[in-house]
Amino acid sequence: MDLVQTVRKEGSRGGRADFKWEDVKADSQRENYLGHSLMAPVGRWQQGRDLNWYAKGDQGKEGEQSAAEKLAEEKRKLKEAEEDAMLRAMGLPVPERASTNANLTPLGEKAHEADKEEAQIENQVAGSQGEAT
Repeated sequence: MDLVQTVRKEGSRGGRADFKWEDVKADSQRENYLGHSLMAPVGRWQQGRDLNWYAKGDQGKEGEQSAAEKLAEEKRKLKEAEEDAMLRAMGLPVPERASTNANLTPLGEKAHEADKEEAQIENQVAGSQGEAT
């Protein structure tokens, strides 16, 4: 018997064309359908709830800052970066800016050296102020 020459069933196989989530809501075996709790929710527990809350991004921070505020902040950072680059090119000292980027915080020996440099600068400033008075 040759399987290729036998008559095959016509039409949509598996009933994909006839499937509706509304029918799943009424089905007694609805728990057997994958995704039934999201696509065919039944009962009071789902009323007024956002069932796809996990798929949405972090909208809390975006809601707080408007697009204009974000643009103004970006322009400010760009101006500071240009100013720092000009001061470096002219050989002048670059002011230390408060950074919220934790990746730029020195660690280990670099942090110890940075603390020593800050202490030396503070001592020089304190010494020069003491002489001036």
